[in-house]
Amino acid sequence: MKFIIYISKGRNFKEIELFLKNKKLKIYKKNKRKLYLKTNKKNIIIIIIKNIDFKNYLKNNLIDLMFIGLDVIINKSINLFLNYKFLKINLFNLSIISNNNYKFFNYKKLNFWTKYKKILKNYLEYKNILKFSKIKNINGSIENMCIFNKNLILDIISSGNTIKSNKLFKLKNIINLKNIIIYNNNIIFNKIFKFMENRYVKN
Repeated sequence: MKFIIYISKGRNFKEIELFLKNKKLKIYKKNKRKLYLKTNKKNIIIIIIKNIDFKNYLKNNLIDLMFIGLDVIINKSINLFLNYKFLKINLFNLSIISNNNYKFFNYKKLNFWTKYKKILKNYLEYKNILKFSKIKNINGSIENMCIFNKNLILDIISSGNTIKSNKLFKLKNIINLKNIIIYNNNIIFNKIFKFMENRYVKN
C-alpha cells in the first residue's frame, strides 16, 4: 500500500524538500524531469504536479497529502473540504511591480499582466479602479512585460532578487501568503487500515 505525497512544481519544491528532510523523509532524485520520486520510506512516494492540475486531483478525490501555495487556492476560488494547515516555510506575497517607481493610481489607463487575474480583479474593484484597468493573462517570465515599457505586473515576490536584478520596483503589496499542507483523513485512514489488515489479519 503506497502513501502518496503531492508537491507542486516550481519555486516551493526546495523548501518543502528541506521541510520533509527535517521530518526524516528524504527524497531521492535521479532525474530532474522525473515526476515520480522515491523516498527513504519504501511505502511513501512523491508525485510532482503542476498547479493548474491541482483542481482535477481535488475533484477526483486523489489527494492523500499535498503541499501547495495559498495563491493557487485563492486565485482558483477553490473551496477546501479537506483538512489543511498553514506552514511556516517560504513566506511570500503578491505585489504590483513596475519598471519605475510611480503612483499607479494617478494613471487613467492601467495595463496589467498576470496569471492571478481573479485576485487582481478583486483588488482593483475594491480600489474602484477596475474600470481604468486592462488585465491580460501570461505565464512564464512575466517580468519581461514591464522591463522596457509602462506595463504593470502582479506576481509573487519571495526574496525580491529577481525584480532587483531587472531594475524593477515593488509598488504595492496586495496580499501576504503562505504554503499549506492539505490532507484527506478518509483516504489516509483507509490506507492505514488496509496496511494493518494485510500485515496482521490472517485469512
